[in-house]
Amino acid sequence: MASAPPPLSALEAKERVRTALQSAWNRGAAESSPLTVALVSFDTSATAIGVEILERAMKVHCARTNDVVLRRASDEFIAILPDTPPQGARRVGEQIVEAMRAAADDHTHRVSVGVAVAVPDEQREPDDLIRRAQSALEAARDKGGDTCVGGSAAGSNPPPKGALAHLRSLLPQAPQDPTRRRRVD
Repeated sequence: MASAPPPLSALEAKERVRTALQSAWNRGAAESSPLTVALVSFDTSATAIGVEILERAMKVHCARTNDVVLRRASDEFIAILPDTPPQGARRVGEQIVEAMRAAADDHTHRVSVGVAVAVPDEQREPDDLIRRAQSALEAARDKGGDTCVGGSAAGSNPPPKGALAHLRSLLPQAPQDPTRRRRVD
């Protein structure tokens, strides 16, 4: 029986995440398709059994050909999900939380999930997506954990109110080409 490979160093893990995210970002930019990043972290200390359960859950719910799941830290995983719109991204996060709940009735292996979605372009960087997912993960933890937060696309927030909205209304708007549409499936 083959032994498990040695765990990656923090530097190796960071480089793998950076490489996988950049590749997915470039593909999303070329295809104008949404890219999702989901950060999954244990609410309490990770155990070997908890990690095994989470790895299985992520393999099941992030199983498409181009989906990438990597361990980012000792108690944190990242899922890079190309061609995943906000609704699908949120659903994947919720499914991971539910799978962890179902696997441990004693609340020992609960996770929080932070999800961020964007259509890659020249105005943003892949790190922006990571920061948004990290912010959503922190919001999930602030809610007490055992939940998923995020899943709205960048730029899909409700319109701002007040002075900022007035200033934006003064800026010229680029004409929209009605023949050009983005995929939303």
